[in-house]
Amino acid sequence: MVEKYSLEILDRPDLFYQLINNMTDLVFLTKVNPDKSLSYVILNKPAKDLYGLTNESFGKPIQEVLPKNAYHIVRSKYEEAMENKKPIKYEDMVTVSHLPQSSNKEVIYWESTITPVFNQDGECTHLLAIVRNLTEQREKENEIQRIKDRLELVWNSVADAMFTFDKNQNIVSVNRSFEKLLGWTAEDLVKDKSIIFVPEGEKEDLSKIIERVKSGETVTNHEVKRITKSGEIIYFLGSFSPLYNQNGDWDGGVVAYKDITERKKYEDMLKQLALHDPLTGLPNRTYFSQSLKIEMDKAKCSKTLLSVFVLDIDHFKNINDTYGHDIGDEVLKEFVERVKSALRKNDIMARIGGDEFVILVPDLKEKTNVIEIAERIKQCLSSVWQVGITRFQITSSIGIAFYDYPFNLDDKVLFKYADLALYEVKVEGRNNYKIYEDIGTG
Repeated sequence: MVEKYSLEILDRPDLFYQLINNMTDLVFLTKVNPDKSLSYVILNKPAKDLYGLTNESFGKPIQEVLPKNAYHIVRSKYEEAMENKKPIKYEDMVTVSHLPQSSNKEVIYWESTITPVFNQDGECTHLLAIVRNLTEQREKENEIQRIKDRLELVWNSVADAMFTFDKNQNIVSVNRSFEKLLGWTAEDLVKDKSIIFVPEGEKEDLSKIIERVKSGETVTNHEVKRITKSGEIIYFLGSFSPLYNQNGDWDGGVVAYKDITERKKYEDMLKQLALHDPLTGLPNRTYFSQSLKIEMDKAKCSKTLLSVFVLDIDHFKNINDTYGHDIGDEVLKEFVERVKSALRKNDIMARIGGDEFVILVPDLKEKTNVIEIAERIKQCLSSVWQVGITRFQITSSIGIAFYDYPFNLDDKVLFKYADLALYEVKVEGRNNYKIYEDIGTG
């Protein structure tokens, strides 16, 4: 039945032309003439419409009916098919005008399949060309490529360091800012699966963030530290976003790092200024009070001994009045350096006023330890001082109080007791130290 129907089609040219004219593909049947010239035998309607051909075009050499540029391409491909004696396929781009002398031109992309037809003597008598219009497909592909190019331009133009990773947490790509700020290339990181730019202490935090990203969460403004290829630490605000494949399944993530290293330095500087004395570099009263409360809690929990020293420079006002504040400032700085040399590593010295200082002495094994420290302070101050061309003999008065069992003092009372002991030293003539317990209970 099928064969009979097929034969009927061949016997009915009108039906045959109806079929090929309804095809969206272009059909060209070209005759190879004895002189090797080429002329069209059959063209379907889409093929005619492409170059504006008519029935009068049949039988003429194709160079007379085709645009010059199109003819050269067609001729070379037809010759290639005849020489190879088998079908060939190629793609081409053609610019056409719908109206003569029109500047409105259209670019059309074609995929052509040319099949040579041979007679019994092995001579090529005809060439069948089926041409498919790929313009819509190529335009979509070109648009996708344009979008990719734009995204790549943005990707490599942003100041933030960025990278992507796959669902196995392997690095896929990094942008230029990442390479510039951190020094690592994508090739470096693909080879090294340890995520070498993340410090060991931050890797657990990163794993927790990735688990959140896996669940579809976007994590923003997360402060992190990262290591450059040269070993420098950089502070970033990180934003972590999930990526999905075409099925909607989690497929990795993209990370953006905003460099906040300078901001961190500025914040640290502000903290330094807020909690430290700008002249001597010592902690100030606020820092000392915070540290004292912390150490008092530790001492109470561990049942250990703690002490506070309050000290000042004897007759410091006379130095300022006689020699000026510049010399006075130098004396203060020298005083700090000498006293610090007498302290233990964990002791904290702070400046709380003009020439007023406090010392926090934690983790004492016994009360006699403070006497050793006080004696060392007296000793380190005893040698003659030289500030510029001026020589001084500097002494200090020291009041000491203990925080020990039953640990029922607060920080203000403890400080008050040390200050009362200092007052007693001044009453008795200065240049000495006294423990609050030795002057009574109040």
